Amino acid sequence: MGKKISLGTAVTLVLLAITITFTLTMVLALRNFNEKVSSITERENMFAKFTEIDNYVRYNLGEEIDEAELMDSVAKGYLSGINDPYAKYMNPSEYAAYLASFGETVSGVGLSVTMNDDGYMLVSNVYEGSTASSAGIVPGDVIVKVDDMSLTSKNFAEAEALLVGEAGTKVTLTVRRDGEDTEMEITRRVLVPTTVYSTVFGDYHYIRINEFSEGTADQFSKAVEKAISAGAPALIFDVRSVNSGLFSVAAEMIDKFAPAGDVLYIEYHDGSSEVVYTSNSRETAVPVVVLVNEITSGAAEFFAAGLHDFGIASIVGAQTEGFGSLQEIYKLDDGSAIQLTVGKYFLANSGNSWEGTGITPDYIVEYNYKDLDFTDISRIDYTSDPQLVKAVEVVSAFVVTETPEESETSEDSSSEG
Repeated sequence: MGKKISLGTAVTLVLLAITITFTLTMVLALRNFNEKVSSITERENMFAKFTEIDNYVRYNLGEEIDEAELMDSVAKGYLSGINDPYAKYMNPSEYAAYLASFGETVSGVGLSVTMNDDGYMLVSNVYEGSTASSAGIVPGDVIVKVDDMSLTSKNFAEAEALLVGEAGTKVTLTVRRDGEDTEMEITRRVLVPTTVYSTVFGDYHYIRINEFSEGTADQFSKAVEKAISAGAPALIFDVRSVNSGLFSVAAEMIDKFAPAGDVLYIEYHDGSSEVVYTSNSRETAVPVVVLVNEITSGAAEFFAAGLHDFGIASIVGAQTEGFGSLQEIYKLDDGSAIQLTVGKYFLANSGNSWEGTGITPDYIVEYNYKDLDFTDISRIDYTSDPQLVKAVEVVSAFVVTETPEESETSEDSSSEG
């Protein structure tokens, strides 16, 4: 029989339990309060320091401050100090250009540009069939003026935003080539950029992917189907120097080859995880080699690693850049925006992430490609490009050739049966 306890003992135990619970709750609450107070104090100190700096500057500067430029600089400085390598601030013009760059169809002149050391626009790509192409602009040209705006590093983003706009409107570009400036009036129009190009090197079908944007997956699917219809025993995909694009597009392209299952998941900073991309059972059964290099990044890395993770592709080239994290964009009240990293991507089959480390190819081949434009497949030579030479060597192992002796043996065996 169980031993009975007195009413007084029971009450004491209950009170003790309540006291312990209350004490633990108070300790945790106090710790949380102290952390919050500390955070508030730190923020107050930060704003006090900024106010102190601002007071000294305004008292001693002796000239008017551009308040908008100052706030943009403050925002950029803040995000550069939060230990997030991908955090950034976009002013309203930069954010508008960012949104336009991911549209399925873009109304503009049809150019991709980067900023050179002088703050000018260096043309990196001219979209096929664009008005810029019709005007004779080619990669390597430099745009020094857009409408009445002479370019500098400070107004580059604003000038770049003028390359897109309502179809039918015009923009004037001053294009510099070989030291000579030419003024061109170009009409913006709706354009679906060509981002996938294909060719044949002997028996080997080569498909170049210039970027992972809306429309790329459809162009890629058609190029693959055309190659397979032509009897391609294996395919070479080239994503060297591709460092931007949409992961969702890369996932759709992987889905064309992968069996049913999870493809990619993300681990968020709060410890939770989520499968973000899956594939169906529509497999394209053909061996693949993917070319990568040091600049291959983001969606292009996912494309190569995803195919490799399913055992579909071999990878040839150099260690990739290592960008495999998710960023969220938060629009601010004035039309600007900030970008913050919220999690890291992992391949579903292996559980590996390439963030910060990159992808190590199965076959490492170094190549001084500084003068080679990978976006122009007419300049790619499979006999002198060492990475492509290796890709052809690897893919040739998938090409089964029948010798005369094998053919005769097969016929003899059939007649005996």
